[in-house]
Amino acid sequence: MRFLITAGGTREYLDPVRFISNASSGMMGYALVRAALAAGHKVTLITAPTALRPPKGAKLVPVRSAAGMFHAVKEHFPKCDCLVMAAAVSDYTPARPRRTKIRRQTGNLMLELKPTPDILQWAARHKRSGQTLVGFALEDKDVRVHAERKLREKRLDMIVANAPRAIGAARSTVHIKMPGSEWMRIAGAPKARIAKRIITLAECAT
Repeated sequence: MRFLITAGGTREYLDPVRFISNASSGMMGYALVRAALAAGHKVTLITAPTALRPPKGAKLVPVRSAAGMFHAVKEHFPKCDCLVMAAAVSDYTPARPRRTKIRRQTGNLMLELKPTPDILQWAARHKRSGQTLVGFALEDKDVRVHAERKLREKRLDMIVANAPRAIGAARSTVHIKMPGSEWMRIAGAPKARIAKRIITLAECAT
């Protein structure tokens, strides 16, 4: 199989030196890449900035922003069998980023933000027969309720849900669901083990 996996947290620049981002470490996405490679698959990794060393054997596509990740996914999606969107893509980006550094001022600074492209929604609309879409949902309450809505509304083949405490942690608890199946819970497991399970399920869903 040909896997397309996204990882890391995107950066949305306010000016040349400042950006809005999130706390994603990229650990889950990179673990998925290693698991897919270990299973004998070809992997393209689209990664936002992280402190991690890219796994050997994967084709690396570095990006910074949500727009950059969207462009990369559009380019590589037609050639993949399974897209796993493990990246923490920013939901908003500055409407008018400054070309020069924003200087300190005495009053408040107001930022206008606009929505970023919904990459999974685009992939669902352009999905061909035989392709599998796997999404992630980070939820701070009603984890399964919100994740199942995302699974249904974005027409995914699998959703993996977790809580904010998973960010940067070596172990995590995840909830996995596919259409027409019951929820599966993997509690307090190393991310490498969770990644292996996700890849196995993706293989079966294709």
